[in-house]
Amino acid sequence: MASRKVRREKSYDLFDYFHVNQNAWPHEPQIDKIVNDLINPEDRDRVPGVAVAVRKNQQVVHLNCYGYANLETGAKITPDTIFDLGSLSKQFTAIAILDLLSKKKLDMNDHLSKFFKGLPRYADTITVEDLLHHTSALPAYTDIYVASRLAAEDWYDQALAKPDHWYPRMPNRRRRELTNKDVLGWIATQKLLPRPPDTEYEYSNSGYVVLAELVARRTRKRFAEYLKQVLFSDLVMNDTYVFDEVSRFSRGAREIVNHAKCYNRVSGRFVPVGYTPLNFINGDGNVHSTIRDLLRWELSLHVHDVMGLCFPTEAKKYGQGHSIRELLWTPEVVKNRKQVNYGAGWNLLRDRYEKEVKVKGRRVTRKYESRAEFHRGEWLGWRTYFARGSRWPVPNAGKSVDPNALESLGIIVLSNANFGDKHFTTCRIAQDISRFYWGKWKKDNIMNNFNCG
Repeated sequence: MASRKVRREKSYDLFDYFHVNQNAWPHEPQIDKIVNDLINPEDRDRVPGVAVAVRKNQQVVHLNCYGYANLETGAKITPDTIFDLGSLSKQFTAIAILDLLSKKKLDMNDHLSKFFKGLPRYADTITVEDLLHHTSALPAYTDIYVASRLAAEDWYDQALAKPDHWYPRMPNRRRRELTNKDVLGWIATQKLLPRPPDTEYEYSNSGYVVLAELVARRTRKRFAEYLKQVLFSDLVMNDTYVFDEVSRFSRGAREIVNHAKCYNRVSGRFVPVGYTPLNFINGDGNVHSTIRDLLRWELSLHVHDVMGLCFPTEAKKYGQGHSIRELLWTPEVVKNRKQVNYGAGWNLLRDRYEKEVKVKGRRVTRKYESRAEFHRGEWLGWRTYFARGSRWPVPNAGKSVDPNALESLGIIVLSNANFGDKHFTTCRIAQDISRFYWGKWKKDNIMNNFNCG
């Protein structure tokens, strides 16, 4: 009972701080048009859909849901509908690592060989930092999976074409499903790396699976359990969890009742897709959540962002000597002095520009800085996108950003379908929403630089 009491006292719902009324979500009709034009241009009666949340500066300006969570039952998407986040999960893996860093249970320069004794000699050269920034040079575990003749070369295409009702119950279909430990075993069979670590950026799902297993080893807890303890519970993200091989839900559990089905568009129709043998691996993916919970997470990030930009000294005190903003969103520089624009679970964009503004009746030219953090998620038919943008007048030397001059946007788009167009639909939705608020010029709106192909 005592532990429950402590946990309740630590938990704080940011919806209260930001005056979010969950019984009357804010609604922008122009965003409705953007979404409907992209997901249902043919005006069909029943299509899979999306959930969208938008924050502008200090205010939540939109949350709405579109389309169906389950075409077969007719259940619509709601703020409580659960989606598989795909690679948006990486930011939560990074948070678990940064939590251990702040508690001095890890160091960015620790080598893999310190924790994993069964890996080849290259484990002496790969650091925790390399894994976070995708500079580890580890081979893709899906490539090893195929090369080892554990699966056909077209296993993923087969899963996308074959109707399968694995969601929303997500049961085990094998006596022993493949897990993160299997991935570690596959990596250990690869005796050489294609290049030295810390020399080039190459997106690596393998690295984030290793990070999740590292968290489990350092904490002696399931990765899913640790993330719930250090993040999800405290932020009241009650419908957010890591799915793994031991996850079990009763038939009436919210994790099943509220979970969307997953669809791929095949020959013009939406086909439910689901099981693959890799569905239980996590760290690189497999966080499941709702638009409601991810909005809570975005508001938390916004608080850390404002603190880090405008009140850096206080931010470091709060972060026990670390700025959460700097840890998450600082580009990496590899050995050849090349900058890697990937933070801890986030892609990064930076820009500076000049703009004429009116000050006390006079037009003056001011320098501005803009920044974006973003990531897409994709697994089977799941398509997700999380984008944050900020812009501000460059302060004088030695000064922090003026909080009254800081502008920012946070946009989250979750979908349970591949809509079969040439673009990554959830990215297009996020980008078009940013244009509604910040315009179509790249100078004014850094989100126009997103590649939604």
